[in-house]
Amino acid sequence: MSKAKSVVDVQSYKSLSDFGYNVAKRADAVRADGAWALDNIVGFPEDCPPEARVELNEGFRQRASELPKYAETIFGVVDGNYIPLSQLSGDAPKEQYKLNVAIAFSYSQQQIGAMKSEDPAKYRVTYDLRDRVNKYCSGRLADLKLAAKKVLRERNPESATRAATLSFGEFVEKTFDTFKTRCKSAESRGNDPTANSKALEAAIIAFKVKLEVTK
Repeated sequence: MSKAKSVVDVQSYKSLSDFGYNVAKRADAVRADGAWALDNIVGFPEDCPPEARVELNEGFRQRASELPKYAETIFGVVDGNYIPLSQLSGDAPKEQYKLNVAIAFSYSQQQIGAMKSEDPAKYRVTYDLRDRVNKYCSGRLADLKLAAKKVLRERNPESATRAATLSFGEFVEKTFDTFKTRCKSAESRGNDPTANSKALEAAIIAFKVKLEVTK
């Protein structure tokens, strides 16, 4: 087994029994988190309101900042290039740039956009960290949604059977409800030009009319 440093904490166990106990304990904690999310986040897991996602991401980023993969890096600025000090030999350059998760996300979208043209090298290292942390946050949200769905199945064991026996018409209505919920959520975020509830409603009506005509 490789002894390379992991991006997560490496655990030590006394035995397989001890390992099994801890695996089960963490699984129970994940299930409890899924249940809490169901009871405290409106629409979860099918939808996650923007304000809830903002707060969740704050927590996800706080955890990311504790992981070696996203550790703080100090760059030396050499001829316009941003190079980690650990990769430089000799005296450290006077101009330096400290970058960590908190700093990377302290910039607004407008500031990041301006940085792209004003200081491309700085933009590249800052964007890289933001992008990697954003993917980490998306992964943690996906984990939470999966846990919540498992709890839903436990709470409603007949739901899977009912879903499998829905008529086509019932399936269509359920699908349209999902469309509407997600469209409203995207509209509230204000960053998705394709989200238009009025246009969606018109499209749904047109679909239903067409379906009736072709019966």
